[in-house]
Amino acid sequence: MQQSEAEFRSLSENSPVGIFRMDAEGRCTYTNPRCQAICGYTFDEALGEGWLQFVHPEDREWLMQDWSQTLSSQQQFSAEVRYIHKDGTIHFAQMRTSPLSRTSSQLIGHVGTVEDVTERRAIEQMKSEFVSIVSHELRTPLASIRGSLGLLAAGVFKNKPESAQQMLDIATYDTERLVRLVNDILDLERLESHKVNLNKQWCDGAALLEQSVKTIQSLAVESQILLSVEPTSVQVWADSDRIIQTLVNLVSNAIKFSPPHSTVTLNVQEQADRVLFEVKDQGRGIPADKLETIFGRFQQVDASDSRQKGGTGLGLAISKSIVQQHGGRIWVESVPGQGSNFYFTVPILLNE
Repeated sequence: MQQSEAEFRSLSENSPVGIFRMDAEGRCTYTNPRCQAICGYTFDEALGEGWLQFVHPEDREWLMQDWSQTLSSQQQFSAEVRYIHKDGTIHFAQMRTSPLSRTSSQLIGHVGTVEDVTERRAIEQMKSEFVSIVSHELRTPLASIRGSLGLLAAGVFKNKPESAQQMLDIATYDTERLVRLVNDILDLERLESHKVNLNKQWCDGAALLEQSVKTIQSLAVESQILLSVEPTSVQVWADSDRIIQTLVNLVSNAIKFSPPHSTVTLNVQEQADRVLFEVKDQGRGIPADKLETIFGRFQQVDASDSRQKGGTGLGLAISKSIVQQHGGRIWVESVPGQGSNFYFTVPILLNE
């Protein structure tokens, strides 16, 4: 018996799932370490009705009502409950209980499990928001294409070649935008699911900057922006195509939101344990409350303006994913009206 109890306690104490026990009156008599970590209390704090003080105030009333019905009916119970930790963080937990009985009429308590679903809820919310935004972003160009081609098919502009050409131009522009959006979505999904293998090799940092400038030069000329590369000599261990993709995304944004006849400067320098890339513009800048969120999917300073300039709202998210896969980080420093400095790093890994 003692050996069985010791084995049970060992299993419970090391379980990856939270486990607790209640007596017949609904008072807590036991919690394992995982349960304590999820709910934010200690063993002693949870005893009796102590566990209830860690439940979110908005959840306590309905939880106790439902829990009381379970006590009287001796049924299984399941609920998603919010727990407030002492540091103020809120954890979502899936709680399940089953009655323990000696006989069909004698209830001796309940045994329950607790699973932390905070991260899962966050992922589900992100997926829901992403699907909602993508649906909207796809509908917009599709509606425009359908409208333009519908007017042409109906013969509305049969004798108006200039107007017909305008409709074709609109359809072509939105088709290209739709292709860019789909390609960016697929690229981002491949990156974030780690289905893209980085082909790392030693690259010349200045050559990466120069190639990026050549790729985006036509847009710069069209926008009357001067691209300047500061001379340097830095070796970086990275996937050259992906780093160039990141630089092109950053430079493209800098061009789009900079006034004509201004300069966008590219720079790379070696630091103690990393290589630092910088793209500096003289544009309108970014508000302080957007400096962190701008790297999220479809997070733009001005969505309507970005759409007019051909953006999909995924370029910075793709850049962030590429940099993170290299083991670096990306950020921006900006003052509205004074331009923006985008930075990203690639670690120096001599033993790669």
